[in-house]
Amino acid sequence: MSSRYVPRVNPRKRAAFAGVLLVFAGCGGNAEPAPQRVVRGTGYRFTAPADWAVARSPRVVQVSEGIRIVSVTRFPLVRAFRPALWPRVVPELDRAAAEVAKQQNGDVASARTTTISGRRARIYEIEYERDEKQLVERIAFVLRGKTEYYVLCRYEGGDTDACERLLATFTLG
Repeated sequence: MSSRYVPRVNPRKRAAFAGVLLVFAGCGGNAEPAPQRVVRGTGYRFTAPADWAVARSPRVVQVSEGIRIVSVTRFPLVRAFRPALWPRVVPELDRAAAEVAKQQNGDVASARTTTISGRRARIYEIEYERDEKQLVERIAFVLRGKTEYYVLCRYEGGDTDACERLLATFTLG
């Protein structure tokens, strides 16, 4: 199904999804929070653990430690997004998340609308199994003008600190 407001699935986008490594978190615990640093991309910034490695490409900023990853990918929209379009865009975002879940042989465990960087955004949790590990991929779609920001993190178990930090500190500007 074609859309005027959200880009169709294309090989480049699938390559971006497939290119991100599987992530699982280490053991949790009551340790003090790790030192943080601000990571900047084109038109956005977020906070991530200071000791994680940063990798950049023209569209993606990825921060990782081992196989734990948080990332932001920018995709162009065919037409500029306006807040008035939100009711028409949500079903398209739901379909895009379902497609990601299908690619992972998983299920969309939750979907909700929230506010990220002062804008309505859609967050999904996708649960799937890979290499005998139960993984969660949390994705958020943030739309501004002619850009979609695909905010992603993956983890195993309940260690969601880096993911929570990514979503709480992601800022457009």
